[in-house]
Amino acid sequence: MQLKLHAYKKIYFSLFLFTLLSLTPLFAHPHVAIESKLNFVFEDNKLEGVYVEWKFDHFFSADIISWLDVDKNGQFDEKESVEVYNNAFINLRHYYYYTFIRQGSERTNPSKVEQFRARIEKGQMIYRFYIDLSQYPKGELYFANYDYTFFTDVSYPESAGIEFTLKNSSIKPQYSISANKDYPVYYNPLGAIDDTRVYYKWEKGLQTYYPIEVKISY
Repeated sequence: MQLKLHAYKKIYFSLFLFTLLSLTPLFAHPHVAIESKLNFVFEDNKLEGVYVEWKFDHFFSADIISWLDVDKNGQFDEKESVEVYNNAFINLRHYYYYTFIRQGSERTNPSKVEQFRARIEKGQMIYRFYIDLSQYPKGELYFANYDYTFFTDVSYPESAGIEFTLKNSSIKPQYSISANKDYPVYYNPLGAIDDTRVYYKWEKGLQTYYPIEVKISY
C-alpha cells in the first residue's frame, strides 16, 4: 500500500467533487490542518538547524493511525514510525516538505530532512524532523511552513511555538511572526490534484496567499 499525500488529495477530491461542481470556492479551502512548532538550534554562535514538529488535526490523524498503528496500542513504535515515513511523509518531498526559507527576496527549500520520527499524543499524529540550516549566513532568516497548493493549512500556536536551543553560544536570537505581503505566492484553486507547480507571479485564475513567516535575527 502506498498511501501518499497526493493519493490523499485524490481521495478528498472524490469526496468533495459534488461540492466543487456546485460551490467551487470551497475547493480552495484547506482540508488538512497542521500546527507547527519550531526549535532553532545554535552552536558556537552559529545557526545549525531547526527541529520541526507538526501536530495534525484529529480527522487526518485518525486515518493514518488506523492504518499504520498496526498493533493498535495508540503509539507508533520505531518500526511503525519508519512505515509512516515511507508511506506518508516521504511524498512531501514533492511539495518541498512545506518548508520555504528566505534571505532577501530569494526563497529556497531543503533538499532533505533528517531524524524523522512519528508519534501519537491524545489521538493526534505528530511528526518531528530536523532541517540543516548551517549553510545560511548570519543575520536574518525567514522560515515558513506552508502548502502552496493550499490543500493543507499550517499555523503556529499562539504561545510556546518558537524555541531556541543554544549550545556554547552567547548570542541572543530574536524572532517575530508575520504575514509577508511583500513576497506573496499564488495558487490555483482549480488546479489538478497532483499539481505541484509553485506560482511566484500572478496569472489569471490564481488566488493570492501571503506566507506566515518566522523571522529569526541572530
